[in-house]
Amino acid sequence: MSLSCIQQCTICFVNLDGNNGYIRHIRQVHGNDRQFATFCSLCHSKFVFTNLKSFISHFRKHMLDFSFNEEALSSLCTTHDTVNLNIHDDIEEHLTVYEYEQYDQLEEIKKFYVKMLLKIREGHVLPGSVMKTIALSVSSLIETFSIHLLCKLNINVDHPISRNINDDIEKILFEISKNEDSFISSCELYFKFIKPKEIQLPTGNKAYYIPIRDVLMNLFKKKDFYDCIKKEKQYISQFDGQDILYHYRNAEIGRQHLILNVKENSLLLQLYCDDIGIVNPLMGKNTTHKLTTFYFSIDDLPACHNSSLNFIHLLLLFYTKDFEDENNRRILFNQLNKDLRCLEDDGLVLPRDINSTYFTISTVCADNLAGSFSNKVVIKKRIDSHELGGFTCAFNSGRCCRYCLIYHRDMKHVYKESDSLMRTAASHDSHAKHIHNVSNDKSLYGVNEKSVLSTLPSFNPITCLPPDIMHDILEGIMPKFTNCLLHTIVSNRLCTSSQICHRINNFIYGINDRRNRPPAFKEKEILDKRVPSKTMEKYCLFLNLSFILIDIIDKILYWFLYKLLRQIWDILYSDYPRKSWFSTLEQLIQEFIQLFQTIFPGQFIPKCHFLLHAARNTAKNGPLKRQMNLRYESKHHLLKKIANRCNNFINLPRTISRRAQLRQCYDLMDDKCLKSGGISGRFRSR
Repeated sequence: MSLSCIQQCTICFVNLDGNNGYIRHIRQVHGNDRQFATFCSLCHSKFVFTNLKSFISHFRKHMLDFSFNEEALSSLCTTHDTVNLNIHDDIEEHLTVYEYEQYDQLEEIKKFYVKMLLKIREGHVLPGSVMKTIALSVSSLIETFSIHLLCKLNINVDHPISRNINDDIEKILFEISKNEDSFISSCELYFKFIKPKEIQLPTGNKAYYIPIRDVLMNLFKKKDFYDCIKKEKQYISQFDGQDILYHYRNAEIGRQHLILNVKENSLLLQLYCDDIGIVNPLMGKNTTHKLTTFYFSIDDLPACHNSSLNFIHLLLLFYTKDFEDENNRRILFNQLNKDLRCLEDDGLVLPRDINSTYFTISTVCADNLAGSFSNKVVIKKRIDSHELGGFTCAFNSGRCCRYCLIYHRDMKHVYKESDSLMRTAASHDSHAKHIHNVSNDKSLYGVNEKSVLSTLPSFNPITCLPPDIMHDILEGIMPKFTNCLLHTIVSNRLCTSSQICHRINNFIYGINDRRNRPPAFKEKEILDKRVPSKTMEKYCLFLNLSFILIDIIDKILYWFLYKLLRQIWDILYSDYPRKSWFSTLEQLIQEFIQLFQTIFPGQFIPKCHFLLHAARNTAKNGPLKRQMNLRYESKHHLLKKIANRCNNFINLPRTISRRAQLRQCYDLMDDKCLKSGGISGRFRSR
């Protein structure tokens, strides 16, 4: 027996039969790992290999070196120890043969094939019908390979053993790929697939809920995931009582949170709600399917991992029109409410733990505005924070701010937060109770009804609905100001509209900005004061304005407003905001809003007023960057891609929820779910 013989896998730590068995195991079991990473046990180097081929090549070179050295040593002397080692080899060989006889190779083939299907189907978001094609191709490949191998070994091709093995493998492949249900059953067996629960609604439609307890248990079975959260909690605790606000736990509401104060071993969940529109390509835009999604993520995960879409999990999916009925709302949130209350009261006994870990809601993120609005009419488009909180959804009249009781007509003239009466949890509960008794007084407080989420434990619309700086600033104030600034440059004749378009369209963006460069600008868009682009494209343009207009900055009359807005954004988007900054931030915001309203009086929007409360909301909720909707909305892209690739619009929530859970299987099928070295995205060398 070789003294350098490997007896255990360096990735999953299962017992193995020597170096050849190790190589075979690495190829068969870990060959499809999305995050392959291991070191070589035959050398002293601790270099981590992330490529399977390079690792096997390196390992075989060491095997050859060791075998040569052992042959030279054995030719020189044969000792009593060598005889004992040979005897031990024989015993070990018999044990290995026995274990091999007890081991079901077909079961391993099943698991490997299901893993391969997950990698191909869900990794590339292919339609389910591709499984039969894969099964047929793999079966033909195995048959061709076995015929070629038997010919090389001078064995009869029609040998019954070979024929039986091929038949068994073909049967396994087609049994798994027979239909969607058989594939899902295999995923449940090998990769802990969590089946969405169907909720039958009185309207006849169906909603689908993914049990949050099961998802959490699957996540915390990954040792690296749980260890990462424990380290992050320790890191967060370092900022308690400090000037830096690193996390929700360090902010005012987090410090006063009942569950966090009573139960030390507790973790935070962040919920998110939004609507998505999916168009049937055969029917056109008139048949857009409007769906409402609820996601959740673990708020105690480090930001480098929390930004990954793998850790944003689907929770609830239903048709938006079903949300309008009060009875439907009660049914939709019934199971979620029970599970969240159970997680808060009883907790979960996580793997490798003795005591229960409790889970509670920190915040519920959503869009601030209901939809498009004008001076005369409001067009309701989507479920938002105001509707979830029970506030008014009209933003052109009445008390349309969910942070204070100011009227819409007074927003343009109030530049200090202290000049408006703030809403509190107690006052809001009183207003909701009054509206319940006197429904005609809705406009009196800007409250339409009791929050639809009020049945959820630890939820209050005042404390649990933070602002979203993506919609308020990146999609609101920033593009509005950019439009006004570009229009001012043209009206002051510093540049023509065609010259500005040429500057923007021909500007060479940096490596990190190329993916988000704005689309080609047209003269009409500058004259109409609008920026037709996506959120990150608007943000990219705003950040690069100082470079695009570098030769005329000194001549731009209102460039100081750009500097003010940049200062405000840098503080709000900070990972480590300080409490000592808030007084400065408040002054900057007051100055910006007053100057913006004075210089561009016709361009004021309610989001400008919402910005007044940003300093106070940061002190209450912690860094607003962590409450942003940007990464959650990126998850919509996956759901839309699933719907379009599957091309099945009969029961869309069922199709999407099942495929989303299969994608979760794909994301969590490895022993470790975090990328090695904390890498959560693509990096480019400069």
